[in-house]
Amino acid sequence: MPTDFFETINSLVQEELSLYKSLEALVDDEEIQVRESDMEGLLDVLQQKQSIISSQESLLEQWNNIMGPFGVEGGKEGPAFWNNLAARVGENGYNQIAASINEIRELGQRLLDREGEIRTELEKNLAEMRTTLLKMGRNRVAMRGYSRGMAAF
Repeated sequence: MPTDFFETINSLVQEELSLYKSLEALVDDEEIQVRESDMEGLLDVLQQKQSIISSQESLLEQWNNIMGPFGVEGGKEGPAFWNNLAARVGENGYNQIAASINEIRELGQRLLDREGEIRTELEKNLAEMRTTLLKMGRNRVAMRGYSRGMAAF
């Protein structure tokens, strides 16, 4: 197995997996913040998530820069990548990288599903918060009216 190619690709895959795991931990935090209606905490988590997403975008650029010199076009989602990978790293290396990429895909899908659930909960919480704010506004108007009435006496 040519170690340079394998090590380079495996390093990128492991870094990507690590980023997804970090994102998973932040999604856990995001869920808690939404459940507790902690908007300040939620904004903090969203900032941290954005940092990881930026790192993922940077990693994608690394993938694109590395693939060309190794003679692979179309990125890791295309058949050329998998055919070239198998030819260059042998069955064991191929299986190791493929397993990690499958883990990334499964984790990514779980995160997308959870994000959808969290978004639904957030929308529900926001609707409840709007209702509460509207009630508070009506109560303030009523209080001002009552106060004005009292001042006339």
